[in-house]
Amino acid sequence: MFRPSSFSHTFIATALLCLPLLSQAADYRFGVFAGSASKDNQSELREEFKPLADYLSKQSDSNLKMEISQSFKNMERRLNNSSRFAILLAPTQVTHDAIEDGYTPVAKWNKPLFGLFVIAADRPYTNIAALKGARLGLASRDTVVGPLCMDTLNKAKLRADRDFASVYEGKFMDVLVKELKSRSMDAICVSPIAWKTLNAEAPGEFKVLSETARVPGFALSLDNALSAQEKKNLTTVLTGIGSQPAGNAALAAITGSASGATETQPANSAEYVNANRLLEQGKQLYDQQMPK
Repeated sequence: MFRPSSFSHTFIATALLCLPLLSQAADYRFGVFAGSASKDNQSELREEFKPLADYLSKQSDSNLKMEISQSFKNMERRLNNSSRFAILLAPTQVTHDAIEDGYTPVAKWNKPLFGLFVIAADRPYTNIAALKGARLGLASRDTVVGPLCMDTLNKAKLRADRDFASVYEGKFMDVLVKELKSRSMDAICVSPIAWKTLNAEAPGEFKVLSETARVPGFALSLDNALSAQEKKNLTTVLTGIGSQPAGNAALAAITGSASGATETQPANSAEYVNANRLLEQGKQLYDQQMPK
């Protein structure tokens, strides 16, 4: 009759003790900054991002607790909180701030952020410099698009406080679109989403005159405090989301500021630091030429 040795007893006991550790899923907090152009209803907003959270949870074999915010101040407070996110989804500026708070972007939407100068199709303007003397509407300085619009004007050697009949800073891009449609403005600088909506409502009546510089958009960042193995595993999950049917469907479910991505690509801190530098320069021009 077989009698297990003392070594066998020890090995089996050790293995049994390890089983719960091997099968226990990690608990991670997933922070989402949805952006100001997303839905105000928090329950609807959660439903939009739930497929993504579920996908990431399944692929990483973890328990993911999702927390959503649309407030820059609230997100900044959460980034500085001792109870940190393991994974953070956020736009350009928030991602940059997160880098300074100990996060590293590892994946990004395959949808850069930029602005479009839009005019009526029958207007004679041929380039940005030709807008001198026009009535202009710009996206807010607190968005990504607004500072990029100002950067484009600066490169064309135009100043908001000198070279236009009037300049209006629009907190809401749909208001800028309405003003252009009513011919109260000659040109507006808005997001591609706003342009897409306008073109669908009035096909052929308006056209894109020019676009701004492009910066990397929403990024998925990891807390630097995670272990090297955790970072490696999560990075694998966060890149190439669109290559999986469930991941592609999760991206498609998102509307508003974070919408439009069909894939996630590798990202790094340097590109977000450079993007933020450009945005800060544009915002400085905004503040100098259009003081609040």
